Order: sequence, then structure tokens, then C-alpha cells
Amino acid sequence: MKPWKLFWVLALAAAGPLQGQATGQITGIVRSSDGQPTASATVMVRGTKMSTVTGPDGRYTLPEVPPGSYTVVAALIGYGFATATASVVPGQVTQLDFALEARAIQLEGVTVVGYGTQEKRTVTGAMATVNADQLVETPTFNAIKAMQNRLAGVDITNAGNKPGDQASIRIRGVRSITAGNDPLIVVDGVPIAGRLDDLDPNNIVSIDVLKDAASTAIYGSRGANGVILVTTKGAGLGGVQTEFRAGMSYAGQSAYGLPTLMNNDQYLAMLQAAAAYARSSTDPQTLLSEPGRYAAYQAGQHTDWQNLIAQTGYQKNAQMGMSGVSGNTRFNLSGNFFDQSGTAVGLEFNRATGTAAVDHTQGRLHLGVTGTYTHSLQTVNGGDGLWGAARQQTGFGLARDSTGTLVVHPDGEPLAYNPLRLVEGRVSQNRRDRVFASAFAQFDLFSGVNLRVNFGPDYTQASTGDFTGADVQFGGASFRTASFNQNTNFQYILDNMLQVSRDIGTSHHVDATLLYGIQKSRFTFGNESAQHIPYDEALYYGIGQGDNYQASSGLSETALESYMGRAVYTFRDKYTVMAAVRRDGSSVLAPGHKWTTFPTVGVAWQLGDERFMQRVGWLSSLKLRGSYGKTGNAAISAYQTQGALSNGKINFGSVTAPAYYPNPNNPANPDLGWEKTAKTDVAADFGLFGNRVTGSADWYRENTSDLLLARSLPGTSGYTSALQNIGSTRNSGLEVQLSSINLDNPQGLQWRSDVSFAHNKNEITGLAFYSDTTLCPREAPRCDANNGWFVGQPINTGGQTDPLNSNGAFTGDAQRRVWYDYKQLGVWQLGDSAEAAAYGSRPGQIRIQDTNGDGIINAQDRVLQGNTYPKWTANIYNRFNYRGFDLSILANIRWGYKIWNTYLPSLYGRFGQLATSYWTPTNPDNVNPSPNLGGIPISYGNSRGYIDGSHWRIRQVQLGYTLSPQMATRLRVKSLRIYAIATEPYVHYKYNYFDPESGYAGGSPVYRTLLVGADVVF
Repeated sequence: MKPWKLFWVLALAAAGPLQGQATGQITGIVRSSDGQPTASATVMVRGTKMSTVTGPDGRYTLPEVPPGSYTVVAALIGYGFATATASVVPGQVTQLDFALEARAIQLEGVTVVGYGTQEKRTVTGAMATVNADQLVETPTFNAIKAMQNRLAGVDITNAGNKPGDQASIRIRGVRSITAGNDPLIVVDGVPIAGRLDDLDPNNIVSIDVLKDAASTAIYGSRGANGVILVTTKGAGLGGVQTEFRAGMSYAGQSAYGLPTLMNNDQYLAMLQAAAAYARSSTDPQTLLSEPGRYAAYQAGQHTDWQNLIAQTGYQKNAQMGMSGVSGNTRFNLSGNFFDQSGTAVGLEFNRATGTAAVDHTQGRLHLGVTGTYTHSLQTVNGGDGLWGAARQQTGFGLARDSTGTLVVHPDGEPLAYNPLRLVEGRVSQNRRDRVFASAFAQFDLFSGVNLRVNFGPDYTQASTGDFTGADVQFGGASFRTASFNQNTNFQYILDNMLQVSRDIGTSHHVDATLLYGIQKSRFTFGNESAQHIPYDEALYYGIGQGDNYQASSGLSETALESYMGRAVYTFRDKYTVMAAVRRDGSSVLAPGHKWTTFPTVGVAWQLGDERFMQRVGWLSSLKLRGSYGKTGNAAISAYQTQGALSNGKINFGSVTAPAYYPNPNNPANPDLGWEKTAKTDVAADFGLFGNRVTGSADWYRENTSDLLLARSLPGTSGYTSALQNIGSTRNSGLEVQLSSINLDNPQGLQWRSDVSFAHNKNEITGLAFYSDTTLCPREAPRCDANNGWFVGQPINTGGQTDPLNSNGAFTGDAQRRVWYDYKQLGVWQLGDSAEAAAYGSRPGQIRIQDTNGDGIINAQDRVLQGNTYPKWTANIYNRFNYRGFDLSILANIRWGYKIWNTYLPSLYGRFGQLATSYWTPTNPDNVNPSPNLGGIPISYGNSRGYIDGSHWRIRQVQLGYTLSPQMATRLRVKSLRIYAIATEPYVHYKYNYFDPESGYAGGSPVYRTLLVGADVVF
């Protein structure tokens, strides 16, 4: 018999009969100090695992409570916690109401941790929480974006600005150079395989972020990048009767930060300046030689291409749901539809989500299941390239000819395509269908000890269909092409746990968890493409009708087996020690190396409770905590340790036959293992002035080793490179989180503030290969110059130090770049003629720093220009309440980083140009040199692009009004709230033609939103 089966047989045999003694219920309502019902408050029975969450009307029910006397705790972020004693009698309902006073972030109460809940006083790890009220303040379909600028050390930025685009989330920096840095996402105790944006934010109670080893090591090989714990409403809402919820919002959106392009007169003036500099003719007809340009100039014809593709975007969001309690059974049903059109034509996104949850308690057995189905469709057509195509155009051309047909090259430039052809001639759509669930069965062996099984299946089917018409875009073809790619991913997780939460006498308390779990996943894909599709209407559905048909498919399967044990011991409610160990075995690792152990230890001391601290009157509470442990990053792909084969064709005389041979870039390496991170965290949690001010300060250091890097091999081996565990990085930093109650008048004005600050230093500490020191900067003599990796500097992506590749496209992750390039000192002026000539230049050209002073400008003169990692970030949130009105303002600061301006004016006589100043003999500009003609790039032109990205912004403003209970009753509803939200209303930055947060200027622009909405509960 397998160990896990034997475990359950023995446990159930010891449990006794299923039907326990008769039970009672505890029910009631939780209100704020001004009498308003508080939704999403946690109500728990201290010393047990019994807990629930209040519904929108503030009501809660704790069913199947064994007879006895209990202490019940109610808590909600932003409020204090309240306790009361209840005596439960079999077959009876005990009424217990609570009133919560506004407070700063609480240091007491219960919080969600990995594989369960825990009293905040005994938590030894670094955690942060966003509650439901904060999540729904942001008008987005993506819960990750709703968390933006809420927590210290959690950096969330937009990965794109098209409708349906994702967000990037990094917790305490990045660790891996070549593998992923995304955190693990756990929903209702079950790690999921897909993205969090498939979950409706309105269905989330709270999101807890685990940062250090004390909180993440229990997830073993998946915990190095942090863990996000999502708690949904499940079936735990509702009071004693069924209720119906509905909400709707509508928003208008407009792009901002668009660059101003040259008009026709400015464009001609640039060409004439370039011609004069080149000592050639400045005649307009000569310079505007492309077909139609000179005639358009004479006629005063000008087309604003950005305005032509721009539109007002709209966002609609509707949700409905109902929940209730029937005897020992609870249910919760909800549905959401989100629809968004982009700020450019041809961009759309919609998503429909439905969730059903039910749980039932019978005696000592508690069963529950929550299931979610999501369908989404993202239409990108021209995508980010649409705005680029618009900026490539000069203003001389027209979009359509006299017959209304779209012109392929409006201004005669053969490489500049009409952006509207991207909209009308291309269809690109991403579809996703996903079903995932979390189910549990919990059996109470006796008071404070239970057996629990969590099961989570997760199935996703995704497809991308693309049809591109003839002569639609740069790099396209003169014939129709189509492709259709689809994949499916199925994962399930089964965790078996024994959980203990018991008091031992009056001074000791123990929380313990034993776990055995398995995880299996199966990924398949199929791709097909063809050329010469016979007609436009076929789109990507008639690929078989085309020529040069190609197809590919694949399968990948992985499995993970885990054991975990954790114990938390607290003495006198002041001294806490936590120890945990997890052991993971993975199918992707080679025999003999499949198992890895991840230990951790944490301690906490309620120093503020010591008798000698009572004399410090202004200090309400003080907890010191620290932790150390190891986590992993499961960065190895399936079958990677076994090596790979390549296929091709080989000639045997006059016969050509298919052949398989070893892939020269992927030899077998059975020694490959996971990347590992050792984490240290030292912190203090504190409360001041009667806990009107609370906060925490964390210092951390994370050393990541065994990074997966490619090591070059001698050609005699038959291979060119091999992936090995040989690199290392480090993250260290400081985080401060503060919360305060500034005014607290239940009948008047209430004002609370949240402030967070984070500093993170990311650096490479070891590499697989080191270049000759002459190729490395003086500040980092140990480097891999080809990849732009420098010991002592942050991680660089893109595989190069130049911002653009050979095709002129930006490379790498725009927010993870290190700049190593020539430094511009300015522009050679007329008085610098002799010195400029010594470097082969002349006035009007870019002046580059001769770093080593040898009188020659070459690669050894490059310097580190900076990087895209902010030195520090800060968030400021203020919320005001006055009777039924509420106003909230969220601000963000990102400071001390350098980005590269992709809107850099090329000034080389082709394509559209940014309206800008440039050097002429009468205008001694010291940034932009004299323009060129004929598409000849400016020498060292990229050196102008490195600019400071420091900025601050008002992220969003919300104004709302909630009807009083008396007014709501007159309207025959339980509650009604109306609100308006403005996002990105103000960005303070020295450049006004792009948003610096994304790390570069390009793609689809950021947009502002003005939204109005209403939520009602019947």
C-alpha cells in the first residue's frame, strides 16, 4: 500500500464514527462604528479552524459549532478587531454582533498563510495583504493590476496597454537570468497553472503576498519568486437568507503621452537643413521627390496619422450574483462580463466569467467546492505595431485614393505601410477557455486537530489565429498568409494534510501541518500555417486551401511529489518559533538528483508585551521577527536533462533521407538541478499612539545560486554549449509599510493613510563565462560583454547591451536592462572644429566621450550609463469618509532609474519624425545633431536616448456614495453604492510624450479612464 493511502486509512480508523454530537450555530452582523454593515470581515473562533467571511450586508453564520464556550474574533483590514464570548447550546442559534472601529493596519487577528491560517501575533514571515475594498477600487479585469501600488516590495507594471494585456509582477526584485521570475499563485489553497486575470476581482476577499523564506519555503521548488495567496468568496458569504447582488460600470478611455510629429513645413525644413549640411540642393521639389509629396506640400495637404487611428475607448463591466444559507449548506453564485475597446481602432477584449461555490457541514465532516469558468477573446489586429506604423508616416500622404481604396504606401516611402491596412487587412485573435476548481474535504478528529484534502484541477485551452492580407505591413508578403496555433494545459494538484491548532495549558500553543502532495501536468500544442490563401474571407479558417502548408505538434508531461512539515510553537503569547521543511521530487530531474530539500526557520518576539516596555506610553505594540530558509525556482523544462535531438535531411549519394542527430546546443546533463535562493529577513512590526499608527520595517537579503546558464564547449565535443547550474545573483533591500488613522469621527470626517517605501538592489555575483577585461567597464571588470552581464550590476535581458537589435527593434524586457554604451557629451560646435577633426568629426555631429583618452573612439570607450531598476519606489494612499461619502486617492513614485527613449528622432530623411530641435549653424543644439539625407543613420545616434525615468503620478481617484440603511430600506434594497473613478489623471514627468513607467517609449500608449458605476444588493 502506498504511504499516502496508509496515512488516510490509519487516520480515519482513529477518527471514530462520522456523526458527532449535536451542534449549534453562531450568527450575527458586523458593523463599523457608524453603524454601516462591513463586508468581507473575517469572523473566527479562536483556537479552532472555524471561520467565515461576512457578506455585503455584514451578516455571517458559523454552522455546526460543537457545544461549549468560545471566544469569537471579528477583524477587517483598516479596522480594529473585536472579541466576544459565546456559549453554544445544541440545536440553538447564538446571536453575536460586532462593532469595528477604524484602525490602521492591524497587528492582531487572523491572517492567511500557506496551507491554512494563523494568528498575526505568531507570524514570523514577511507578508502583506490587499483586501476586497481596495481591489475593486481599480477599474480592471485583472486582479494583479488591481494590486498595483498597494504593497511595499511588490512591483507591478503594465506589460502592455492593449485591451486584455497582462501585468508584470515582481516580488523583491528578480533572481534568475534566463529562467522565469513570476511568483507562484495559489487560489483557495491550490496552486494554479494559469494566470490570475482569469479570476473576477469582484469574487476575491483578499490577496496575501508572501515574501521571505519563513512564508514561502513551504512551497519548496516553486517559492523562490514569492507566493500570492488568493482567497475567494467561495461559499462563505451570506447571512441567514438568500441575497442577490448586481453591479455595472461604464468608462471612457483616451490615450495620452503621444509624441508630436513634424508637420509638412517642419519636415521640409529638416530636409533642407540636412541638404545644406551636405552641401547639396535645398530645392523643395528635389527633396520631396517621392511620388505625390511635392504636390501635397504645395496643396497644403497634411494627414495626422496618429489621430486617424485613435479613438475613444470604452469599458463596460457587469456582475451579478446570489448567495445564501440553507441549513448546513451554503452556496454562492456569481457572474461577470467585461468588455473593452482600445484607444486605437482594431483593438478589443472581452471576458465572461462564472463561479459557483457550495459547502456543506455534517457532523465533523466539512465539504466544499468552488468552480470557475472563463472565456476571453482578445483582438489585436495591428497590435502594438499599429502605432509604430502611424508614426512611420510623414504627413504628405492620404489614407485612401479617389475611389476609397486604401493606399499601400501613402507618402511614397516603400517601407512605410498604411496603418489602416493593418486594421482592415489583418485579423489576429487570442482565445482562452479555462475551467479550474478547488475542492476540499475536512474531517475534525477532535478539537483543534483535523484531516484535510485539497484537490485542484485546472484546464486551459488557448488558441491564436492570425490572417494577414497582401501588402499589409512592413516585413509582410505580397500574398495572403494565415496561421492557427492552439494548446491545451491540464494540471491537477492533490494535497493531503494533518492540521493541528491547540492550546497546551495556559502558556503554550502549537500550530502544526503535515502534508503529502502530488502535482501532475500535461501540455499539448498544435501549430499550422500556409501561404497564398485564396480569398480574404477565409481568414485563418481555410488554411488547408493555401500553399506551403506546414504543421507541428508536441506533448510535455511533468509530475511533482512533495512532503512538508511545519510547526509553530508560541509561549505565553509572546515568544514564537517556527520551523518547516519541504522535500520535492520532480520528474524533470535526472535519476539520482530528483529530490531536493528546502528548510526554513523563523522567530518572533512580542517585545512590546514585556513588562519593562510598559513605561513607553506612546508605543502600543512591538514585535521583532526574523527568518532564514531556502526556496527553489523550478526552471528546468521537461526532458531537458536528457538532451535533445534535431532533425533534418542528409544526402546519401543521390538519395535524400530524413535524419535525427544530437542537438549541438542541448547535450544531456543529468546533473542539472533547480535554481536555489537562500533568504534572510529581519523585521519589526509596531503600533504607535494607541495603534493609530501601525507599520513594519523589513531588511532582507536573498542569495540565488545554481543559476541556469549556457557554458560554451569546445567544438571537439560535438556540441557548442551546455546548460549548467553555474551563475549566482543577489537581492537586498529595505521595505517600510505605514498605516495611520488621522481623523476618526464616526459621525463626521474620517481620514486614513497608507504609505509604503521599498528599496531593492539587484546584482549579479557570478557568471559562467568572463570576457577579456578590455571589453568590460572599469566599474565591472568581471563581465560577459556579449550578453551585457556585469558582476556587481543588475540582471540585463535581451542578450546584448545595445537597446535595439539589427532590425531596429527594442530587445529584452524593457524594465530589466543595463545600459553599456557610448556616452554623448553633446554636439560638436563651430568653435570645436579642430578638436572634432582629430576624432574624424566636424561641427554638427555627436560628440562622444573618449573614456580611455587614447584619441580614438571605439568599443573600449563605452561606459555603464545606468539601468532600468528604480533605486526606490513609494506609494501613498489616502481615504476620506464623511457619512455616506468616500474619497480615495492613490499616488506612486518611481525614482532613480534610466530608460532608453525609443521615440528618439532619427533625423535621417526618411519616415515620420518627432517634432524636435536639431543642430544648424544658427541653432547650436547640444543634443540632436544635424540631420542626414537618404536614410543614412546618425553616427552614435543611440547615445542620445538614455534619459532619467524618475517620476511621480496620481494613479487613481475614486469618489463614491453609499446610501444609509434607512434610505436603502425605502428603496427596497439592502445596500446601494454609486461611484466614479479616474485613472492616471496626472503624471509628473519632464517629457510629455510617453509614460516612463513601462521602461521605454513605444507600443500602445497608456490611457486615462473616467468611469461611473453602481453596486446594489437585494
